Amino acid sequence: MTIRTKLAAVLRARKAQEDIAKGELTRANARLADAGAHTDTRAESMRAWAGPRDGDAASYLAAIAAGRALAAALSEARAAERAAHGETEVEAAKLREAAKARRGVEKLVERATEDERLAGLAAEQKAADEVAVSRHGRGEQR
Repeated sequence: MTIRTKLAAVLRARKAQEDIAKGELTRANARLADAGAHTDTRAESMRAWAGPRDGDAASYLAAIAAGRALAAALSEARAAERAAHGETEVEAAKLREAAKARRGVEKLVERATEDERLAGLAAEQKAADEVAVSRHGRGEQR
């Protein structure tokens, strides 16, 4: 098994790792979009809340409690969105690392291919030189 064959197997593995990282990033981006939509919904609910209205004390206190619940839900949604954003950043970093590893192996494959090509040319040149030397030694000319 040549070095190029071995490197080709490693390259396939690196590409698979990169594909997995792309999938994970796509899923993280989808979770981020969902979290953003949830935050927007909670923010709209908060904006729509009119605050306590005039009335009896029980309805005033209920309106205040509802406002606090809306504010707490919005705060939680924003925290979840920040967490999803952090997860997306981590997955993007993993994808960059996987792509870097793949490119490194690709460069090794290119180098091995070039080395094999040069070795082949050197072997052809050596064979041609040996033919020329043997002809010259026998006094033959082209």
